[in-house]
Amino acid sequence: MSLKPLMETARFHDLLCEGKLTRRDAKRVMASFGVASLTMHTMAGSALAQDADEDHPIFFTWGGYDEPEFMVHYTAKYGREPNYAFFDDEDNAFAKMRSGFNPHVTFPCGPSLTRWYDAGFLAPIETERLSNWPNVMQVFKDVPGSTVDGERVYVPEDWGQTSMAIRTDLAPEYADPENQTWKALWDEKYSGRLAISNVSYEAFAIAALVLGIVPWNMNEEERIRCEELLREQIPLNRLLQASFTETVQAMASGELVITASDNGIVAGLAEHAESEGTDMEITWARPKEGAITWHCGLSIHPAAFEDGFYEMAHDIIDSFISPEAGHYEITNWYYGHSNIKSYDGLSEEFLQSIGQTSHVEEFLANAQFQQTMNEPDVLALRWEELKAGF
Repeated sequence: MSLKPLMETARFHDLLCEGKLTRRDAKRVMASFGVASLTMHTMAGSALAQDADEDHPIFFTWGGYDEPEFMVHYTAKYGREPNYAFFDDEDNAFAKMRSGFNPHVTFPCGPSLTRWYDAGFLAPIETERLSNWPNVMQVFKDVPGSTVDGERVYVPEDWGQTSMAIRTDLAPEYADPENQTWKALWDEKYSGRLAISNVSYEAFAIAALVLGIVPWNMNEEERIRCEELLREQIPLNRLLQASFTETVQAMASGELVITASDNGIVAGLAEHAESEGTDMEITWARPKEGAITWHCGLSIHPAAFEDGFYEMAHDIIDSFISPEAGHYEITNWYYGHSNIKSYDGLSEEFLQSIGQTSHVEEFLANAQFQQTMNEPDVLALRWEELKAGF
């Protein structure tokens, strides 16, 4: 069975022109086409995005993180936003930087920190330059890989959990929490209606959890066992590399029954059901092997020193970890945020509805955050080879 691609170029163009993609979706799809330009057209009927300006740093980030609400403080200080370049996953971002692309600020996630540091992509961050640093929760300041030899090289910004969204009206056996397991992604009953994560370290982590292996320190023998299990799972997928919107639509239509995702999909499906009148029953699974807690944040590339953007790089970070940016991300993207003040004024009822809580530090006290896995380059290569049938 062939896997459905992210989106055909012609279809992407049509949806973009019709205004049927969010900016976040459009950027993610553009990145998947290999586009990492510093400017782009915004949605139909709106003005052109700002032009690149050599007097401002390049922020190399996930598609969608150019929304102006993240950059309010930077814009207030400098009169415009920085330049943007985009990636669709960290493996591609790593490959682009290794090939010679030198941005000034980047947006890695926990499992990539050691790999990016060892490659020379992470420079020291001076937290005394960050006005919002005192309100970043200690549980995030202490995440593995954020400091090296006493120097901070990473500032966590957002977080969430990777689990599974399940159409329990179509797969009722998984409505019972006792039956919720990552093994559902190997359930041949739903072959062609499943979607595992397309991120190499997440796919291997899921397989490791199924096998009872601690994902973060696998040896070669354990990795090979995970490969064998993933080789069985890949043909069962309907979607890989789908945009957030496409995944929501596929779940709503029943094309997908079970998908690995972050918790943002819960609210996305609820919104779709309300706007489209879709009748469906969705369960956010709590797999018995454990959900995966992820975090992503900002780092400074050494090029910021060389190109004279070190101070402005800190201003980008400070803007992203502001309570204003955090409040926007929680209420619009349904991700958690590292700044405790971002949660001010948000009811526990609302936060629970999107898979979040106001008691973040208590909730995460015993969380096992994603960490750099052994031989990440090997994992990335083997994941691509597995998908290609090798």
